[in-house]
Amino acid sequence: MNRFWIIALSVGLLQAQERTPPISVVRQPPPAVKQAPPPAAARKPSPAIPDPRRYPFAQIVSKLQDGGEQSPATPQAAIPSPELAGKSDPAKDIPLSESANDALILGKNWMSEKHVPAPGKDGRVLYTFGAGLPTIICAPLRVCVLEMEPGEKMVGEPHIGDSVRWTISPASAGKPEVQMVIIKPKQAGLDTNLFVPTDRRAYYVRLVSKPEDYLARVARSYPDDEAGKWQQHFRQEEAERRKQEFEAGQITPLDSIENLYFDYRISGGDEYLRPVRVVDDGRKTFVQMSPGATVREAPVLVVVGSNGPEMVNYRVKGDMYIVDRLFERGALILGVGKKQRRADIVRGTYHGKDAGKLLGKAVSTEPQPDGGKDRPAKNPPDEK
Repeated sequence: MNRFWIIALSVGLLQAQERTPPISVVRQPPPAVKQAPPPAAARKPSPAIPDPRRYPFAQIVSKLQDGGEQSPATPQAAIPSPELAGKSDPAKDIPLSESANDALILGKNWMSEKHVPAPGKDGRVLYTFGAGLPTIICAPLRVCVLEMEPGEKMVGEPHIGDSVRWTISPASAGKPEVQMVIIKPKQAGLDTNLFVPTDRRAYYVRLVSKPEDYLARVARSYPDDEAGKWQQHFRQEEAERRKQEFEAGQITPLDSIENLYFDYRISGGDEYLRPVRVVDDGRKTFVQMSPGATVREAPVLVVVGSNGPEMVNYRVKGDMYIVDRLFERGALILGVGKKQRRADIVRGTYHGKDAGKLLGKAVSTEPQPDGGKDRPAKNPPDEK
């Protein structure tokens, strides 16, 4: 029984505890203590945030990359803001003299000069060489070709301003050979220039890349060379004319000796003025001088007509005077006035008023001790 009551009492106590709410204890926070602020004199200034534009971080990084010693950062001019990126730094702009500015203006005027292209054959676009700066328009995934003059050779590697985003390569075709520069941009919106040295001239062009538009073939026209071609043509014609005259003046083995005429009389002059032989082939007259005459002053050959001496066209080759005609009477003259020396040449067919006097005397070609006066030869040649 006692055990039963003890258990019942315990159960009753437990139920009573469950029905009674627990008592919560509320803890109050301690009262806040207000502190008076320190006087202004005792306050410490807060450190200002440094302005990065006042320190040359770019120069420090550049020196570290070059292996140089890092110098302590010192305040310098403010770095341009991002909106000024891409523009030249005024602090790095070098002042130019008046003459340098004038030269820069002239160069800009030449580069901006209106350069009108012209159509060429096979799709070529022609720019006049030297008249302003030509522009070659290219596009990605397209090939542009800059053509040289036929026969012109590149003497060095071309130079391009942007070798990273542009590719250039050589090519050639045709006979005579035409050398070319193949140009390809890697993206649109590029602007650079190209220099190509050759054995005739130097090419300087501007390169621009567009998304779709491009010029397939670009060549140059050369007005100065066109004028030079006419001069070369005239020189070739003159050389050909002289060659024909020279060949016509030669005595070839095909000429029969029966056509040669030797009956000429020579009078006056000395051994250097008097010819050693005169002959004609019925069309031309050949006057041969002595070997010593070629190293002395050459006399002038004239034809003596009814009105006196007349000029005649002739040419000299070595010791031979070649006249493109026949003449009855001529003379070799050296000097003027009282000091003039003269040797007369008379053909056997001459019938002038003094024909008997001139043709009746055969003059020897040997040196004359009396100054070359007319004197009969010892063995005059037979006359026809």
